[in-house]
Amino acid sequence: MEKIVVDLMGADNKPEVLIEGAIKAANENSDVYLYLCGPKTDLEKYLKDFKNGNAEIVDCTEQITNYDKPVKAFKTKPNSSLVKGLNMTRDVEDIKAFVSCGSTGAVLVSSVFILGRIGKVRPALSPILGGKHEFCIVDCGANVDTRIDELLDFAKMGKAYMEASGVEDPKIALLSNGSEPGKGNDLVKEAYTELSKMEGYNFIGNVEGKNILSSDAHVIVCDGFAGNIALKTIEGTALQIVGGLIEYGKKNNCIDVIMKAVGEIMNKFDYNTKGGAVMLGVNKLVIKGHGAAVGETIYSIINQAYKLSKNKLIEKIKDNLNG
Repeated sequence: MEKIVVDLMGADNKPEVLIEGAIKAANENSDVYLYLCGPKTDLEKYLKDFKNGNAEIVDCTEQITNYDKPVKAFKTKPNSSLVKGLNMTRDVEDIKAFVSCGSTGAVLVSSVFILGRIGKVRPALSPILGGKHEFCIVDCGANVDTRIDELLDFAKMGKAYMEASGVEDPKIALLSNGSEPGKGNDLVKEAYTELSKMEGYNFIGNVEGKNILSSDAHVIVCDGFAGNIALKTIEGTALQIVGGLIEYGKKNNCIDVIMKAVGEIMNKFDYNTKGGAVMLGVNKLVIKGHGAAVGETIYSIINQAYKLSKNKLIEKIKDNLNG
């Protein structure tokens, strides 16, 4: 039985919207048990919809929003779904994962304070993206300034992440401003040299921004500053292209054909179907979903958590960091 804590508060949509995804995930897999953190009076009526009886409500009277300062909120809102859920995840040994679509900063801060780090590693945030194949970026925003040893840790954790996602011998690349070995700032150049020396790691060299989606890499290593810019550039470009296609379709009376093409493209990149960003480097599995999450998002994240837990992501990360 994979036990997962689900924070249903703090996202853009109400818990009543998000719980629909939890119901779907639990009904499809009787090997999942969900602790649903939210207002009991609003959510208790939904328990009858869990056909396997594999869910319970953890009553929470407070929530942390994007307007709260993460450190202050962690300290002053002990009954929030985020803090209460993470405390439960830490204290109950057989709870394997925590998922939330709340404030990114609050999830990061609270996870580190409550769950603790694996050794001295700096936790990194890593989403799965769709390109030539599925791949992850480590880091996408948790660490703006990064040392060389931290980039190497990102590679180790990214390798474990993709192995737990079902990829054998994942290819690892370094984000740079050119594909040649001598490209990049001093940090990237040094990281290239050190990654090339690491035994058991399939390092394939540098990848530049224009090739992120078409690269052979399964893991793209970078500091959180570059990673966040890369991620948001991809998102923004996709939205502009889709908007342009729709506008063209309306002007040229071919909107039905255009919308069919847009649907197929967006399905490949839609965050609602990809799950969330995993916080690599804390002592239990934490997955952060998009703030604009809907029921389908929660469904995907719970399935992601189930898979990564079954495939022992945390144990793989510990082995790689200690190896």
